[in-house]
Amino acid sequence: MKEKVICILICLLLTLSFFGTISSAIIQKKSIDSEPINPDYSHNILGEFFTMTTCIPCRFAHQGLKEIYAGNYHPFYYITYVYDKNNNSKMRKSELQIAGSPTIKMDGGYDTIIVFGNGSTEIWKTKINESILDCGSRNVKDIDLSLNVEWLGAVNNHPEDGETTVPIEKVLNWTVTEMKIDVEAKNNEASEYNGHIHVQITEVESSLWNDKFDNPYTFEFKEYAFNDDVTISAGDSWTETIYWDGMDYDDKGGSDWEPHIFDYITQGNTMVIAAAMNKDQNKWVDETAGFLTGENTDPKKFDVYFGKSYPLPRVINNGSVMKYDPPGNLDWETTYYWRIDIWNNLDELEPGINWSFTTRGNAPPNIPTPKNPFNGTDEIPIDIILEWFGGDPDGDETTYDVYFGEFDPFNDPPLVASDITKTSYDPTPLGQTLNFSTKYAWKIVAWDYYGLNSSGEKWNFLTQPNRPPYPAHDPIPPDGAKNVSVNASIYWNGSDPNSGDKLTYDVYFGPNPDPPFIRNQDENYYDPYDEGDMPLFEDFYWRIDTHDMMGEVTPGPDWTFATGLNPKPTPPNIDGPTKGKKQISYNFTFVSTDPDNQKIRYHVDWDDGNITITDFYESGEIVTLNHSWENNDKYIIETRAEDWYKEKSNLSTHEIKIPRARTSIYFSFLEIFKHILNTSPIFRYLLRLN
Repeated sequence: MKEKVICILICLLLTLSFFGTISSAIIQKKSIDSEPINPDYSHNILGEFFTMTTCIPCRFAHQGLKEIYAGNYHPFYYITYVYDKNNNSKMRKSELQIAGSPTIKMDGGYDTIIVFGNGSTEIWKTKINESILDCGSRNVKDIDLSLNVEWLGAVNNHPEDGETTVPIEKVLNWTVTEMKIDVEAKNNEASEYNGHIHVQITEVESSLWNDKFDNPYTFEFKEYAFNDDVTISAGDSWTETIYWDGMDYDDKGGSDWEPHIFDYITQGNTMVIAAAMNKDQNKWVDETAGFLTGENTDPKKFDVYFGKSYPLPRVINNGSVMKYDPPGNLDWETTYYWRIDIWNNLDELEPGINWSFTTRGNAPPNIPTPKNPFNGTDEIPIDIILEWFGGDPDGDETTYDVYFGEFDPFNDPPLVASDITKTSYDPTPLGQTLNFSTKYAWKIVAWDYYGLNSSGEKWNFLTQPNRPPYPAHDPIPPDGAKNVSVNASIYWNGSDPNSGDKLTYDVYFGPNPDPPFIRNQDENYYDPYDEGDMPLFEDFYWRIDTHDMMGEVTPGPDWTFATGLNPKPTPPNIDGPTKGKKQISYNFTFVSTDPDNQKIRYHVDWDDGNITITDFYESGEIVTLNHSWENNDKYIIETRAEDWYKEKSNLSTHEIKIPRARTSIYFSFLEIFKHILNTSPIFRYLLRLN
């Protein structure tokens, strides 16, 4: 019975709260559109609006703030915190313990404005107006807070003043993103003031972020210019001068975006808002001040002065971009002077200061030296890659000319490559090789970007003599193997003491102890019967003779095997998770055994278009693979084990589900219940029923 009563009361109170809000909007609208109820305010009030770009009802709160501010009904400032796009805003959200959006905190948390449901602009205006009047009538400490902001001229000049070793291609550039902020807080009280000062940079109209309905946010918070505790003695003042440059700050980035540097702020679109907060009263606001940094001041034009001596000639008059590219290259090791004068949209001049920089000198590239092979060495492989040390002392881009050929004591080798950027060269492209027992010469000439060059010496090396190949080895099936599958192929490995030597193989194979010659081939495997099978329970004999490209031949040993039944490996056992999330990699283990103890590999179909074929592992060895899925679905992993002789096991399967994630809402029912509980004495009384 008690639970039913509570449910009925909740529904009733929600309904009454809705109609009460509408009634309140009707009653208070007149006070918004005419004179305020209480024209005597104890201080300038501060509103802090918390929102997200995905929030639909936030537009009504935002529009209400804009209309009240534009109407100049109250001594009132507000700041917008877009906390899903600015981590500075997100930190302020945490400080004030904001549960969701839209939420407006008044005077640093003295009052909280929330409208459940979508609401309307008129409802939000009513609630904001009521809160401003309430905040304006409360007792605060007698603090005078003042701001003065001076927008500075050209800053962040590159090259920097006095910089040396400047490239001769240098483009001059600068920004107009810095301001000088003077803030003063005077304590008119008879006792010490323990406070906290916020000085916040906002954009009057946001350059980056619009709301869900494509309206730009207003007085959007960027970053603090000052954020610290202050102590002011009775009758004294606290002052601070701050130089704030948008190029030096950003929104701290986040998991979903890279940090945005505030290099785009402009004088005519910036408001500095300061607030003095009382530490002894939960940091509620005692006073607020705002300063619009400049109206009708943008866009700005630039006069550029540049030269080698004074008086500097003007090279650009009323330019609109913040850079100057001198025609052609500058002179080496020369000092230049420059200045930027700025004209704003009101034809007011902000004269610049004189800067200077000195260009660098230019030295030729480093003299190339051999890295591999060293000069005068022998036993060099015929597939050698030439390598050398190069570079440039000034860090300039360096290219190389390569001279290479058989050694001539009287002449340099011929040019074979030019303008290459790597410090290596393959003298035998397209699979070719050098000659055995031959002396070669090479030389490298290095060039910098500006046409200076340095030449290495003529170096030489001697290639290896030819040596016969090693005998074929590592036969599969192993020598003397039994029960070999009738459809098996034969494999072997071949090698040569000369790196780069090309090998071919004579294949001898048959059911006789003296097998016949089959063919000469490049591959190190052979299928005796192509698509057919070998006879069952029969002995086979085979040999591989290895040829190198100089005609040296090394006979291989005699090998034999017998065909027979090849039992399948066991179906793989698959172990791994049965539930997961998309784009997260999970580990799965596979294990199978082979009755003949042959090595095993696994064919795994992940059911998303991807198939993995592993290397061969020992029978019974546990193999771990990992995989992730891009979409939410149910997936059936299928796998078979395969032995050396291509016999595959029966199929094994494993199911994993990747379910969809749940969504969230702005405010939970628990928050609504807590609001009703805190505002309704009758409801709290009824909850005490037995």
